[in-house]
Amino acid sequence: MMKQLPVEWKSDRLVISDVKESDIPELQSIYDTSRYLHQWDGREHDLDYVKKCFGEGHLPPGGRLENYRIQSIRTAEDDRNIGLLSVYHGYPSDDSLYLEFLYIQSEIQKQGYGQELIQALTLHCSELSYKEFRINVALKNWPALRFWIKSGFDQISGIYGDFEHSNDTFANTELIKSL
Repeated sequence: MMKQLPVEWKSDRLVISDVKESDIPELQSIYDTSRYLHQWDGREHDLDYVKKCFGEGHLPPGGRLENYRIQSIRTAEDDRNIGLLSVYHGYPSDDSLYLEFLYIQSEIQKQGYGQELIQALTLHCSELSYKEFRINVALKNWPALRFWIKSGFDQISGIYGDFEHSNDTFANTELIKSL
């Protein structure tokens, strides 16, 4: 079995742990606050995203559910859910961790939680012998591009999507952080 993130892990101010079925409604409401992201990626908002991820995963081509994990992000101080992390262990290669989705509620963004989570995740994944993280980011999502580049995702593996820029065309870039 592939080495995976622990069921629960921590940073200074955060507790990250596997989603339990009872968490789904609250975490879906947090996910619902991310619907503004779709103006940049052109996708439809999924009203059952967390439930689907919990039951079926959000898998890459040929992916296996046992390599997928969706976790809640909570504050250590008051145990309040503030975000979601979903990852796939071993895509596109065995030594890669794919960040399928990371979101901290918009009203508490810019307080360093995202950077703290990425630092703790980097430490865990280095200990698990992963060589890189990958994430797909909408090119129109400038705040996310700034965040990921600041977090050390400084390599581009490709750009995918529409070739022309317009209000109703969309493209993504896959960013890589070497560990």
